[in-house]
Parts: sequence; C-alpha cells; structure tokens
Amino acid sequence: MPRLTALVLLPIVLGLFISEQAAAQLSPTCQPELVRSGGTGRSVSVGRGRYHQFVSGGVRIRCAGQSTTVDADSLAWYQDLNRLDFVGNVRFRDSTAQLDASRARYFPSDERLEAYGDVRLEDEASRSTLTGSNLTYYRAVPGLRDTTELYATRRPLVEFRPADETGDDPYLIRGERVRMKGDGLAWAGGAVTIDRETFSAAADSAALNLNEGHGMLLRRAVAQGTDSSSYTIRGERIAFRLEDGDLRWVQAERDADAVSAEWSAEGDTIAFSLRDDRIQAGTVWGTGTRSTAYSQQQRISADSLAIDAPDQVLTQVRGYGNARATTTVDSLLPEDWIEGDTVTAHFGPLEDEGRGLIRLEAVGNARTLYHVYSEGIQERPAINYARGRRITALFGNRTLDRVNVVDQADGVYMEPTAEIEP
Repeated sequence: MPRLTALVLLPIVLGLFISEQAAAQLSPTCQPELVRSGGTGRSVSVGRGRYHQFVSGGVRIRCAGQSTTVDADSLAWYQDLNRLDFVGNVRFRDSTAQLDASRARYFPSDERLEAYGDVRLEDEASRSTLTGSNLTYYRAVPGLRDTTELYATRRPLVEFRPADETGDDPYLIRGERVRMKGDGLAWAGGAVTIDRETFSAAADSAALNLNEGHGMLLRRAVAQGTDSSSYTIRGERIAFRLEDGDLRWVQAERDADAVSAEWSAEGDTIAFSLRDDRIQAGTVWGTGTRSTAYSQQQRISADSLAIDAPDQVLTQVRGYGNARATTTVDSLLPEDWIEGDTVTAHFGPLEDEGRGLIRLEAVGNARTLYHVYSEGIQERPAINYARGRRITALFGNRTLDRVNVVDQADGVYMEPTAEIEP
C-alpha cells in the first residue's frame, strides 16, 4: 500500500507536503511545494496513486527553483485534476506581477491562474493594474507561451501605463470583456470606454496597441478632447495614433462627423492631425455622403474638403470638386452662395475683435448669387448673379463688402420692383 494512504483519515498539523513525484506530474515548469502551513491538513486517496490534499490555517506554495509564490488562508490540491484551489486572502507573486483575490485556481500544467472576488493584478515593471471581479491569467513560461495573457469579464478596469512614459496619467480602459497580451496589446468589448486627462473615447469594441501608439474603435465610436478647447469626432469606426503618449491623429469612417468650438464637419471619412491636444488640420472625403463643413454663418460642401485650424483656430477651408459655399447673416434672410470647381474660405479677425469669414474664392466654372441691400437690411433686396473663371467675395465685419469677377465675366443684376401705393 502506498505510504500516503495511511494518512487518508488522519489530520496532519504542519506536516503535509507535495512529494517530488507528485510535483513532477503537475508540470515541468512549476513544481508546487508547500513551504508553510499554520493549521491542519489531510490527504484523501482517489486511486491509482493520486490524492486530494487539503490544508488550512494559512499556507504558502512555492514553485520549486522559482520566485513564484502563492499565499492563502487554505489550499485544496486535486492531483487527478492537476489543479490547486486557494481560498481566502489569496496573494500570488512572481517575477513580473502580483495578484490579490478572494479565491483562485491554479493549473500548473498550462500555467493558468483563475482568480475571483476583489481581483487586483499589478505589473511590476510598469505599475499598470487590472481590478475587477474575475481574471484569467496565463503566465509567460519558456516552452509553453512567450507572452503573458489576461482575460477578464464583468466590466473590469484597466489602468494602463505605457512603458516609455514617466507621468501618472494612465489609460483607464473599461469594457464588459477585456483581453490583454504582452506589453500594450489590448482588446475590449461591450460599452468600451477609454479615458485620459485630455482625451476620452467610447465604442462597442476596441483594439489597442498602446505601447506602439495606435488603436481602433468599432461601432458607434466617439472620441473627444476634454480640455477647454474641446472637440468631438464620431463614426462607425475610429482609428487613432499616439506619439509620446499624446494623441496625434484621429480618423473617423462611415457617417463621420466632427464638432469643434468654431466649426463642425461631416462626411464619409474625416481625419484630423493634433498637437498639444488641439486640432491643427483636417480632411473630409468620401462618395456616399457630401463632404460638408460649417462655421457660425457659413456652410461649405464639396467632393472633398481640407481644413486648416492651427491650435484649433479656423483659418481656411478648401473645397475640391463641385464645391459650394453659402453664407447667412440672419436665418430670416435669403442665402448668398458661390460655386466652382474649387472654393476656398478664409477666416480671420474682424473689426469687432471676433473672428469670422473675410474672403471667399471660387475658381473654375465659378458662379455666385448674392443679395444687395442699398440701405441697411431691407425686405426686398436686389439680386446679383455673376459668372467667371475666378470670383472673389470680400467681407467686412460679417457682411458682404464687394465681389470681383475675373475672366469670362458676365451676369445679371435684378432690382426689386417698386411697390405700388394702394
């Protein structure tokens, strides 16, 4: 009869151990050893030289020849299942991470640790953390897997700190399901949110490579700046790039729209470059939706648009292909418009110390229609329609000042008829 069968019905105080033969059967990478026990234990034979062993009163398991340890209030080792169960105040430590939980299961043969209840995992090198109700932790072990993997459900919180950043501004990643692999690869699904001090995003799912500085948000995606110069960009898919931890480029696709303090835009695809958390320039293009940009009193649409907005201050919008710009001084008054193969709107300071449109230019098959008010705002202004190769409309303090038509110029001027007294 094997020696351990004599212990089946007898409690063991501070004397239970996992034999070298049993440890070898567990895993070639981790051979668990009981190095401390503060209570009682027993062993139950389950046949064929295999046992269920139980220890209580505080225990510590160590992987032979490694720094990996697990502490808990109690332990159950199921040799036939190749599994160790830890209950109460579980503390797992290895050379790369430390994990705390209420209870855990460890499968040495595939180096998998399942943790439950008040889970907290911290990466030793980066101080990145994951907290939640459960976690499956796949350890990186030579000959088995070369990269650590994590999987958690029920909306865990990941505080990710990139390895090359020294500040304390982590990415806060939440989702119904989160998976991480190695140093910076992450996938999240189910009402995903990503937050930093000056940037936040949300989507149904996300794929991120934060150490290399890029990511993708999928379905009902939105990204926005959260400082005083805020912006918002939306689309069914949003891609972004980071440099030194700062957002440098964002692109929204499929029914995209963007809103800033001075202007907004919509189209199939919208892309912006950023610096110091502010938009610097943007492009809008696509075939399914007309590319359009709006400011306070102007609307510009074309096959594609280019927007210049250094430090998020609008200076120029260029429309290419069947371009059209409209201006409205008052919603109750008719619109003025200008069209051409290309249309460029220039914005700058106004006499009232604000900013607004100062010049509109149309080139190539250019045409314009604008209203002329002889003395102030009248109910029935005159209408001027003009054509030419190039048309320039100049504005002064938010109103049209004059229009210049160059090459192949012609047009029609129509004055309102005089009202007949009854």
